[in-house]
This record gives sequence, C-alpha cells and structure tokens, in this order.
Amino acid sequence: MNWKEKLSKWLGSQIEVHIEDQAGLDPVAAPKTMTLEKVLVTDDEAYIQMYMNEHQFLAIPLRGEAYTRLETSDQGTVLRSSDIAAQLVYKVHFGL
Repeated sequence: MNWKEKLSKWLGSQIEVHIEDQAGLDPVAAPKTMTLEKVLVTDDEAYIQMYMNEHQFLAIPLRGEAYTRLETSDQGTVLRSSDIAAQLVYKVHFGL
C-alpha cells in the first residue's frame, strides 16, 4: 500500500493519536490531538512518520496488513498498527 499517498489527503487537518500499552507497564497516555503537517515513509518502509511540525514526528510501525491497517466506518477513519515486540497499539483517528 502507498501509505504516503493514502494519508496525504488529511494533510493540514486535525488528527487524534492514541498509544496503548498492551503489556500494562505504563499508564494509558492521554490522546494527543495534532495537525498533520507532513507524511513520510522511511526508506526501508518500516515506519510511517507523521509530522506535527517541521521537526517533530510520530513514527508508526508498518508490520504488514495483519498488524497495520486503515479502517473506515461511520465514526471516521482510523489507522491501527500493532507493534508486537514493544507491545504497543497505535490508533490515529482522522477527520475530526
């Protein structure tokens, strides 16, 4: 999937990021709302980099369709990605 192309339609819009700790070691982080300024995919296609400004970005792992997918429903579009090794689940809500 061309993630950069797929996610670029939300450039300039507000997104909400949730990171869930599946190991239960860290408290649940509060959701973070940010403006999506830029989307890049690393050269090795291992991560999507979602920029909130020129220098700060969130790196979301790309682990194949079984672990990373874009879901659309009546509530909007959500990018879900599971990092099994780190026991984290990333959820990015688009179209706020």
